[in-house]
Order: sequence, then structure tokens, then C-alpha cells
Amino acid sequence: MCRTVLHTIFLYLHILSAIGSIGPLFALIPMLKKMEVTEEADLSGFVQSFQYAINVIKHFGHVLVVSGVFLIILSGWTWTTSWIVLTIVGMMSSVFYLARAFKPTLKTFGTTDFNKATFIANLRKSTWLYIVILLIVLWLMVAKPNLW
Repeated sequence: MCRTVLHTIFLYLHILSAIGSIGPLFALIPMLKKMEVTEEADLSGFVQSFQYAINVIKHFGHVLVVSGVFLIILSGWTWTTSWIVLTIVGMMSSVFYLARAFKPTLKTFGTTDFNKATFIANLRKSTWLYIVILLIVLWLMVAKPNLW
């Protein structure tokens, strides 16, 4: 297969996976608003949906990383290019943040440590911070700033 065709395929995969890794976060924002007015006993479905969205984001992130690696190899960019280094740092940060921000909060649901207001506030804060991290990474991938 021609190198240009492969590049185009991986570019589209990369774009779709970027959409899939950030898009569900924006769907969680109105869900958090609904969770505020929902009785505690009825939150289970929302929590399951939240967990599902985080899993979707995680799997799209895997595709994003793999397609990004192939794009770098096919495009001729070097691994030491400033925007690539910073994108890798941002992606690593997002991986650690995703694991540490949502899971501990979601695990409190249904336990004696659960407090609805704190639970929702933590999820809201984590969602917005994760969006900011991913938007920075997205900016690096699109703008490709030459910082050094």
C-alpha cells in the first residue's frame, strides 16, 4: 500500500480517536447536572453510564496513541520535535490523571464513604480538568508549535 494512503488512513483513525477520547466528556457535563437533582437511590444508572463513558474514552485513547505513533513514523517527524515531546508528556499526564481522578471517586458510590454532593463535585472537577488536559494535547497536535 502506498505510504500516502497509509498516512491518510492513520490520520483519519487519529482524528476519529481524538474525537472519541474527548467527546464523551462533554456528554458527562449535563449528566452531572441531572445527578444533582436525582435521588441518591436512583443514581446507579448515572454512575454506570459515567463508568462506561470513561471506559470508552480509555479505549479511544489507545487507538489515539497507536495511530499517533504510526503517523510520526510515516510523516517523517522526529521524536524530539517539541510538539511531539509535549504531546507525549500531555498524553502520559492524561493517562495518570484518568486513572487517579475518576476511579477512586466512582468507587465510593454505594459505600459508607459516599457523599452525594462531594461525589458530584469531584466528578465535575475531574471532568473539567481532564477536558483541559486533552484540549492542550489537541492544540499541540493541531498547531504543532516549534518551541525549541
